[in-house]
Amino acid sequence: GVPREDWLRAGVLAGFLATFAMTVILAGAYWLASSLGSATGNVLERWSWALVHNPLAERTDDAIVLAIGANLAVGLLFALVYARFVEPLLGGSDLWKGIRFSLLPWLLSLIVFFPLMGAGLFGFAIDAGLLPILGNLVLHLVYGAVLGVTFAESATTWLDDTDVDRANAASAERGAAVGVVAGLVVGALIGWLGAPAFGMLAGPALSAVGVAFIGAAIGLGIGSFVGMDRVQPG
Repeated sequence: GVPREDWLRAGVLAGFLATFAMTVILAGAYWLASSLGSATGNVLERWSWALVHNPLAERTDDAIVLAIGANLAVGLLFALVYARFVEPLLGGSDLWKGIRFSLLPWLLSLIVFFPLMGAGLFGFAIDAGLLPILGNLVLHLVYGAVLGVTFAESATTWLDDTDVDRANAASAERGAAVGVVAGLVVGALIGWLGAPAFGMLAGPALSAVGVAFIGAAIGLGIGSFVGMDRVQPG
């Protein structure tokens, strides 16, 4: 149950990569559903059409910066939970660890996020059959697989000397804290002032929140890396 000395740094990197991979798959799925969908076609075509014409999709279109920022922030948060608490407790291969962990955010998205965004419990209000459940499962399995593998692969590069690792871990945590605060402030200012450029139909407030999420995530990554690099073997 003891986490690695470099859990923060490795978790940030793995979280970024896993969230990016998940976002790429989501973009591809959205394009495929848009191409296949038809309001008057067969069952699969109607379900595909419903996937891109529903309250959740419309809210994402109206607040794209907020959606991107929230996705990145949540992806990093789950990655840090995995790195600090869950990964040390799981057995099996690194791939299997990540896949099992991904079932937690998958279930939370179905029973918490979907209803909050107007898609209904398990996405049934979208009227797209089982596609929201299955599609969301695929997205989270990709996230978990990339998270588990990349978190494990970073160990051979960053873990060399125990004393140095401990010092680096403490320094990385301080840098991450500073980076999150700085990213929130800078991101909020950029989002508020640049709301028209970001296409935020809901106004500068949501734009500020969305870009603040992105800034905090970027600040977390940069702060943890910069902080750790300041401690060298002596």
